[in-house]
Amino acid sequence: MLESQSQYQGTRLGLLWLPASTLIFTSMLALVFRHSDTVPMADFFLYVLSGYTLWQFIQGSINGSTDIIQKRLEFAIHNNLTLAGLFGKLLVDRLFEYSINLAVLVAAIILLRPNYIGWHIFLFIPFISIIIPTSIAVSYLVNIVTVLVPDMATLIRTSTRFIFFASPIFWIASERTGVRQLLSQYNPVAYFLGMVRQVFGIAPIESAAWIGSACICGLACVVGYAAFSRSKSFVRNIK
Repeated sequence: MLESQSQYQGTRLGLLWLPASTLIFTSMLALVFRHSDTVPMADFFLYVLSGYTLWQFIQGSINGSTDIIQKRLEFAIHNNLTLAGLFGKLLVDRLFEYSINLAVLVAAIILLRPNYIGWHIFLFIPFISIIIPTSIAVSYLVNIVTVLVPDMATLIRTSTRFIFFASPIFWIASERTGVRQLLSQYNPVAYFLGMVRQVFGIAPIESAAWIGSACICGLACVVGYAAFSRSKSFVRNIK
């Protein structure tokens, strides 16, 4: 919390700028990209808000991991953190920011659509159990790639901007026609977005989102663990 507050030091709102900026951006997306009168504005806003808050967590797991080893290894050594501990610490940082945005999402649901809160809220436990190991595995894989090929850092950051538009954040995933059908089926982010919307009752329960996310999580963890086991001794010797 202290580190997050330091980012907004000197401002009147302080840490409140984090949820405020999320609300401002998602409101703009909902107003500009709402293209069907069949979807009420409140429903579309919650659809966008739930997707964008999770996207920030996903983006942080990718873009925020391009230079962890290169720039924060000394920090870890000075604070007696292992390599795994360093990545775990940064995972907690991402989860802290995501929890603030989740509080905004829950408040918006209670205000706009309280009937959305139901038994499916208990799916939050398997949801968080999937995104946490996926985040830390992807984080390490991204960073080890940029350590071996430094130019990949710029390419990865550029690619995440493309993935933002290619993911059903501000367009409806159920409208699966043409290119959107391919993106909904083959874009891994779409499965995670489907999960969070089902947890909060914004989208109907679909097993495909959970099975797809669990498979992606398992694959990322296996590859990530293999990469960590093979590279941890090499990484510790980086100056």
